[in-house]
Amino acid sequence: MEDVLKRLLNAEKQAESRVEQADAERKRMIQEALDRARAMQLEFDKQVEARRKPFLATAEDGARRRIAELEDLASARQRQLRNNAAGNEEAAVQGALKLILGEG
Repeated sequence: MEDVLKRLLNAEKQAESRVEQADAERKRMIQEALDRARAMQLEFDKQVEARRKPFLATAEDGARRRIAELEDLASARQRQLRNNAAGNEEAAVQGALKLILGEG
């Protein structure tokens, strides 16, 4: 009977040792997986920024072109309004003189 108890105790110790080894292995595997996931996340973040740059550059170029177009249109419109004002100025002065002089 004593021999059986010794074998059972020995088996129990071996089982506990295997459980501890398995637990340690599980923890190691989890830590490795977490480390890989963090590394992959960092790499992904770097790739996102690298992929975003060309799109931002294209958008900025388009915005600069559109701003230049709008500035050209605004300048043309301003010139047109000044020309109209200059053309109408003489007629306005003549009309005002007629009113002042009572000719109108």
